[in-house]
Amino acid sequence: MFKGSEGGNNDDMARQIRDRGYNVVGLYFFGQPGQQEFLSNVPLEFFDEVLAWIKEHGDIEEPITVLGVSKGAELAANLAIHYPEINNIVLYTPTAYNYQGLDFRRQSASPPSFTWRGEPVEYARLRSFPSTMVRLLMFLPVSYRKTYEATLAEASNRDAACIPIEKFSGHGLLFAGDQDAMWQSDSAVQELSERNKNLEGVIYPGAGHLFSRDIDQEYGRIWPTMLGGTVDGNRAAKIQSDKLLFERLDSWHMDT
Repeated sequence: MFKGSEGGNNDDMARQIRDRGYNVVGLYFFGQPGQQEFLSNVPLEFFDEVLAWIKEHGDIEEPITVLGVSKGAELAANLAIHYPEINNIVLYTPTAYNYQGLDFRRQSASPPSFTWRGEPVEYARLRSFPSTMVRLLMFLPVSYRKTYEATLAEASNRDAACIPIEKFSGHGLLFAGDQDAMWQSDSAVQELSERNKNLEGVIYPGAGHLFSRDIDQEYGRIWPTMLGGTVDGNRAAKIQSDKLLFERLDSWHMDT
């Protein structure tokens, strides 16, 4: 399991799934000792270590499901097309394209988010908007959706930056909210599920970038601008997506 650009290991959801009887590993993919400091140039082949750990500590005959949220969903989709050992994926508010990494120390460079065997995974370079920079300098919350939409619309390498999810032969469950303010995950869910018929896409009305039973308490005043959705919409998406998640996990894991 992976979370997103904040660098967490999705601990709360990992524990929630573990408490339902699954073996779960919540992982960091940057920001820890021995890893990239920031979310840039992250080598996808770190997953070799995950497979080695499973072989040593788990049942290698059991299916492997990889779950990611936001940039962690971008990661999970890329892992799925490179590692046939992955049987299932669950992507929360994903992207259908690779975007540049998030290393804010670099003022002019645009590093990739991920590399594969030493080479950059092709990606779209983000546009910058003066209004966005002004809000950042004023320490105000920012919606990045228009940035990502404009980036994709103007990218000369759009086809190359597309995640070739049709190469994934397993099954998947994709979630998004129709009011995602971070990026266009609702469009991504629709596109990914159209390009790979083994992927089940669900888009929740009134939900934003992160689903939560009480988003006011969990994320404070920044969430309406940065994440989007409504309190009720995000709560409903959390409850309904949890139910569907466990139904699919049971069918993928318990029925094998």
